[in-house]
Amino acid sequence: MIAAVAAAVLMLSACTEIRLAGPMSSKTLLTINNESCSVAEAIFRLMEVRDYYKADEDDMFWYRAIGDITFDEYIKESVKDEMLKITSSVLMSDEMALYITEEEQNQIISDATAAYTDLSDHYDLAKYDITLDTAIDLYTKQAYYDKVFNKLSENINLEISEADTKVIEVNYVEIPVSVSINEAEDFRKEVKNGTSFQTACERYGWEPVLNRVLMKGMMPESFEYIAYALTDGELSEIVETTECLYVIQCIEDYMISESVANNNQVMSAARKALFDEHYSKFAEGVLLRFNDSAWEKISVPEL
Repeated sequence: MIAAVAAAVLMLSACTEIRLAGPMSSKTLLTINNESCSVAEAIFRLMEVRDYYKADEDDMFWYRAIGDITFDEYIKESVKDEMLKITSSVLMSDEMALYITEEEQNQIISDATAAYTDLSDHYDLAKYDITLDTAIDLYTKQAYYDKVFNKLSENINLEISEADTKVIEVNYVEIPVSVSINEAEDFRKEVKNGTSFQTACERYGWEPVLNRVLMKGMMPESFEYIAYALTDGELSEIVETTECLYVIQCIEDYMISESVANNNQVMSAARKALFDEHYSKFAEGVLLRFNDSAWEKISVPEL
């Protein structure tokens, strides 16, 4: 249930004028129009993240730098962004006529209860005004976020083809453009006649790239066009570019597990980008009130 969100990029606040209309309760972290998120909900999520990384026994993980901030600061900003998004999603779901069913609500209560019980073993939840209702409210917002996210991106898989996410393994060599096509062709014939790719490169004084795993976008388009058309064991014709000549040898034309993982990653990124696009449009003109004073007092709870 821990959302993977970009740290330090608070899209709603970046797109929206923050207008404070009087003091906020110390227990309220933010309101967006008529929807709110409590300080206790944010702390509960921070506890979940902390618990998720508890396997790092020396605890130094939390003090490693990510850019100019420590990891605990990164997590805190990520959770802030998440609270903005999941709270907004409650309002977005209403506009999209997306509702939580009784069965889904029962599952939310079950999941929230399990999380609440688990964290109770590590933290004094009452110290932070966290109750079971806090967990249920948080998980309900998360469920609305999931509904909106899934609805907006339900057709993404139709737009991303297997060919776009296929992962291959190749040997190749970059031959200087000063080398004649005839010499490059002689090299290619040696490999085609049985000389190993590495041995042939050594004979010509060229540095081969061996067993390179490639995804789309890692090499020039002219290279990829040829490389992705090769089958296992096949050797390419000479590929000419303005920078060099290439000869490519395909080792594996479809790495199954790597291709599946890449497909999932590409689809996840595309879905997130689509959600963020709609989220930014929704954010224009909403009334956001954020309790900076309460937020500054929050730290990632210690186990």
